[in-house]
Amino acid sequence: MAAAAVASRLLGVLREATVAALFGAGDAKAAYVVAYSVPFFLQRLLMGGTLSIVFIPTITRYLTRGDPAETDRVVNNLLTLVLLVGLGMVVGGQLMAPWVVPVAAPGFAAAPRLLGLATELTRILFVAMFFLGVSLFLTGYLQSHHHFTVPALAPLLFNLVIIGASVALAPLWGIHGLAVAWVLGTAGQCLVQVPAALRAGLRYRPRLELRHPALREVVRLALPAMLGLAVVEVNSYVDRVFASYLPGGTVNAVAVLDYAYEVVQAPVGFFAISIATAIFPHLSRHAGSGDLESLRRTASLGLRAAVFATAPVLALYVAVPDLLVRVLFERYAFSPEATEAVAGAVAAYGVGLVSVACYTVVTRVFYALHDMATPVRVGAAMIVLNAALDWLFMRWWGHVGIALATSAVSTVNVATLLWLARRRLGSLEGRRVGRSVARAMAAAALCGLAAWAAAQGAGGWVDPQRLRGQLVQLAFALGGGGAAYLAASALARVEELRVVLSVLRRGAASSRA
Repeated sequence: MAAAAVASRLLGVLREATVAALFGAGDAKAAYVVAYSVPFFLQRLLMGGTLSIVFIPTITRYLTRGDPAETDRVVNNLLTLVLLVGLGMVVGGQLMAPWVVPVAAPGFAAAPRLLGLATELTRILFVAMFFLGVSLFLTGYLQSHHHFTVPALAPLLFNLVIIGASVALAPLWGIHGLAVAWVLGTAGQCLVQVPAALRAGLRYRPRLELRHPALREVVRLALPAMLGLAVVEVNSYVDRVFASYLPGGTVNAVAVLDYAYEVVQAPVGFFAISIATAIFPHLSRHAGSGDLESLRRTASLGLRAAVFATAPVLALYVAVPDLLVRVLFERYAFSPEATEAVAGAVAAYGVGLVSVACYTVVTRVFYALHDMATPVRVGAAMIVLNAALDWLFMRWWGHVGIALATSAVSTVNVATLLWLARRRLGSLEGRRVGRSVARAMAAAALCGLAAWAAAQGAGGWVDPQRLRGQLVQLAFALGGGGAAYLAASALARVEELRVVLSVLRRGAASSRA
C-alpha cells in the first residue's frame, strides 16, 4: 500500500507535467481548472469525503454484527443511493453548467470565448463524477472487507489512463481531449475494482429503503461531514474567483495557481498527513482513557515532527522555485514566462507549508476529542479572512498575492486552533515546541542558502538551458540543501532527527528479519 501510494503521487506529478507540456498555463488550461473545480467540489461534498467518513463505518458496523443478509441489504441500499446521486450529478451538470461556471469564475464574464470553453469542459467532466462516486464506494466496500491491494493500485491506473489518453487525444480534440481523458481515467479506476468486489461478495440488487436505519444514519451524519469538507474546499474556490479577474492570455493566473498548488501540496501528503495518520490512533486512545498528559505529549511530538519534516521543503521552495518548476514543467507549450509565474506562486504558497503541516496534526487532536465543530467554526472564519486578503494582496502582487494570502490564512488558522487546544488541554509543551520550531527554521535557512549556492555552482559547469543541466543543478540543490539541514540538525541535537533515524533503523532491522 505504501509503495502504491508513493507510485501514485509520482504518477500524479508526471500527469501534471504531461498536461503542462501539452497545454501550458494559458487560457485553455485556466478554463479546464475552473471546469473541473465545479463538479469536483460537489463530488467531494456529496460523495467523496462523505463516503469515507460515513459510509465505510456504517458498512463495517453491520459486518461486525455477523448477519450477512442484513449486511447485503445495507450495501445494496447504499450503492443504490450512490448510483442515484452520481446520475443526478451528471444530469444536473449538463443542465446547470451555463449557470454555475460564471459563479465559479466571474472574471471570465469579460471573455465570452473563455466562459463558453469552461462550460463545455464542465459538462464533459460531470460525467466523471458518476464513475468516481462508484469507485469510492467500491474502495470503501473492499477496505471494509480487509481487501486493500486493488484499492491501492486503482489510482495508478487512473493516472496512467489520463496520461496516455491525454497524449493520444490532445492532437485531435485539444483541451477537450484532456477532459475526456479524465472521464476515461475515473472509469478505469472504477471498473478495475469491480472483479475484486465481486470476489469479496458484492451482489448488487437495486433497492432503496429510505426509512432503513442505516440510510437514516447516513443522512443524519452526512451534513456535518459535508460542512467540514466545505470549509477546506471553499477557500480554494475563493482563490480561483479572485484569480479569474486577473488578465489572461499566454499565462493565466487560474492555471498558474493550480500548477503551483499541486507542487506545494505534494509534501503535505508525503510527510504531514503520514505523521498525522500515525499519531491519530494514539491521540484517540489517550483521549478515550482521559490521559490528557499523554495526549499533550503525543500532540507535541506530532507538531515537532511535522515542522522538522516540512521546514527543509519550505526552504527549497523559497530558494530555488524557478529551478524546480523548470525541471517539472518547462517544455513544449509550457513557456519560460509560465515558469516564472508558477515559481513565484510556489514560493508564496511554500511560505505557509509548515502551517499546513501543523494544521493536519492539530485537527487530529480535536477529532480525537470528538470535537468536529471547532475546526469547522474556525475554518468558516478563515474563509472571510481569505477573501479579504485575496482582494488586498491581489491588488499589490497579482497572482503571487493570492498565494501569499493563502499562506497567511493557513498560519492564522493553525495558530487559532493551537490557542483553542491549549485553552482546553493546558500546555501542549509550548516552550519545547517553540524551541524545536526555532531550531528547524534556523536549519532550514542554512538549507535554503546551501541549495541556492549549490544550484548556482553547478550552473557554472553545466548548460542551465538544457534539461540535463537543470537536472544536475536540481540534484546539487537537493543534495546540498539536505546535507546542510541534517548537519545543522545534528549539531543542534534536534530530538526529531534522532526519532526519525531510530524509526529508519527499526524498519531496516525488520526488513532484514
